[in-house]
Amino acid sequence: MRLVVRMPLPTVKKGRRWIENYHTFECLVVRVRGPQHTMHGGKASGAWIHADVYLPEKYSVDATATRFNPDGTYTVEVVVAHNWKSLQPFLASGDLEWDVRDRP
Repeated sequence: MRLVVRMPLPTVKKGRRWIENYHTFECLVVRVRGPQHTMHGGKASGAWIHADVYLPEKYSVDATATRFNPDGTYTVEVVVAHNWKSLQPFLASGDLEWDVRDRP
């Protein structure tokens, strides 16, 4: 399953505010994990879930070691609004985790 994902980068302080940065890209997803989250950094945000992906080399230089899983995948965020049609069966099922390696 190909989804548009976002990879969180370290936050940067700009003036008195902290700015959250992301790399956003499309890639093959190995697992999707729920439930939907609607809070990010203590503030309301768009709904998102976690997914495990094999990180493309282009983005591996910015990867944080703590987000790597034992099987070599990397945990990223998936914004539900950007991937609604692809995620609809998973969200409707109510399951907490799906292995989606074989899904188109």
